[in-house]
This record gives sequence, structure tokens and C-alpha cells, in this order.
Amino acid sequence: MQVHYILIPLIAIAVVMAGSLITRSGLPWFRTLRIPSWMPPARIITGMWTILAVLTCVSAILAWDASPDRDQGELGALYSVNAFLNVTFSYLFFARHQMGSATLEALLLAISVAIIGVQVWTASWVAALLLGPYLLWVLFAAYLSFTVFRLNARS
Repeated sequence: MQVHYILIPLIAIAVVMAGSLITRSGLPWFRTLRIPSWMPPARIITGMWTILAVLTCVSAILAWDASPDRDQGELGALYSVNAFLNVTFSYLFFARHQMGSATLEALLLAISVAIIGVQVWTASWVAALLLGPYLLWVLFAAYLSFTVFRLNARS
């Protein structure tokens, strides 16, 4: 068995756990905010992030398997930056309460997902397509974050 079949899922689990811990730490604060009526329930959000983590993990494995050795360093860097940006959103929003910065960071996260999709398309179009739901969800999360920011902005 190749090491990336173990390493990539472990990284995905670490990203999910880090984001979850940071988010949970900020929930008491979050519950004090005004939120839009169309915000999905917490269990839907949690379920979506779990599904997206699995899809991203499978995408990374497929892309790694399909990429030439010379491209694997860049591929690893792209997915690593994406993982960092994923956790950073939770940190900015839930730990630092910086809703505006978190919204901008979510847009950077969406850009990173799109860049990965474009980069892996030629090696594995399946890996690229698996990122589609992630991109859509992150764009939705950015809009939700922006809406919460606007609803709670101090005049």
C-alpha cells in the first residue's frame, strides 16, 4: 500500500477535527448573532462538511495517483494551502469573531478550490469534478458569512 492512501485521509481528518474544534469553541458567541432565516440547521452544515471532506480526500488521492511524479509536489502544496485556508476560515470567524475577514478568506478558499480543479483536470477530470460540490458550498458559505456580517455590523 502506498503511503498517500493513509496520509491523505489522515490530513483530511485533521483538517475536519481542527475546524470542528475551533467552530465549537465559538458557538456560544455565534448563538448571540442575528442570522438569516435561510441558514441551514447545524446538522446539515456538519453533514455537508463531512461529505465535502470525503470528496476532497478522494479527489486528492485520485489526482495524486494520476499525476506524474514531477507534479506531485505542486499538487501537495495546492491541497495543503486549501486545507490551511479551510481551517483559517473557522479561526477568523469563530475564534477571532472577524466576520468581514472571514468572508474575504472564504473567497480565497473558493479560489483555491477552483485552482485545484483546473490544475488536476488534465490528470484526472474525476478528481476535478469531485471538487465541484466543495466549490459551490464554499461560495454559499462566503455569502452566508457576508450576510451574517451585514446583519451584525455595528453602525
